[in-house]
Amino acid sequence: MLPIYFGDMTCLAPTIDTSHDTCKKRRQRRLSYAVRLFTALTALLSMGLTDTAAAPKTQQSVWEQVLMKSTDPNEIKWLNTSDEKFIALYNDDFTGSLLGGVILLHGMGTHPDWPDVISPLRKSLPQHGWSTLSIQLPAFGKDGQIKDYVDSIASATLRIRAATEDFRANGISNIVLLGHGLGAATGASFLATNADNGIAAFVGVSMPTYEDGETWMDLPKSIEKINLPMLDVYGSNDLISVINNADKRAQAARRGGLKASQNRQFTGFNQSATAKGAFSKEGGFIAYRKFQISGANHSFSGYEGALSKRIAGWLKRHARGMSTQN
Repeated sequence: MLPIYFGDMTCLAPTIDTSHDTCKKRRQRRLSYAVRLFTALTALLSMGLTDTAAAPKTQQSVWEQVLMKSTDPNEIKWLNTSDEKFIALYNDDFTGSLLGGVILLHGMGTHPDWPDVISPLRKSLPQHGWSTLSIQLPAFGKDGQIKDYVDSIASATLRIRAATEDFRANGISNIVLLGHGLGAATGASFLATNADNGIAAFVGVSMPTYEDGETWMDLPKSIEKINLPMLDVYGSNDLISVINNADKRAQAARRGGLKASQNRQFTGFNQSATAKGAFSKEGGFIAYRKFQISGANHSFSGYEGALSKRIAGWLKRHARGMSTQN
């Protein structure tokens, strides 16, 4: 079975950086984060929350305490489903020319302000016209396994819907779903199984393959069913399962595009630049883009700017101004 705690196994892997100042800042950031996490863990253990049955709720409480201590209080939102309350972090569009909202789904064993991928994107996309809402997905303790996520998709689905409703309640109807690692698999499954999803486009960052996962974690199967503009972005030094299955994801997108073309299902692509070209419709590649960022690993350490720029540029072409009001 696969361990899940360290952000899809490589989130905390060291990377080589020729900039001494950058390395120093990164070490300081991780040390500060480790201290906050240790403090939260100690507090919870002193409360006696050590039993296995309570592990998911306990881990979620750990992340909540970390976020409440380390995040600007003005960014914290508490959202509700029919079954639970969960934490989310909101950042408003910085430009004054709002293009839409992006719901961010973090990777394995992490949280809505994880320093790799999620935190940089939630803070940088508003500089390109996108408000962001990074939500806490179902959490499991450090000894958890991939099998622990068997039933988590039901809770994750409700949380994504709650985030969508929150955006709409605040006048934002053009909504994009963006996930990293397991968060991308979660988002893809949500889109594949919920036709009335209120989402305009999907961005999957470092989408891995989980050999021991459940059916809903089968990314190619989900991708084939997503009739929306889609960006598949990963690093040249990413996880082996991400790199080796890149062609399978692209083939699944092509099959899905062919089906959409044959069935004239173009509604979700009407504002997409690629969908306007005859070749894309005939060939089945409707607004699917696979892009590899040279030198980046699964954490995109040192490549945060390149990742944000690539995503913002793609969104401007394929999701800007799309209306998803139902």
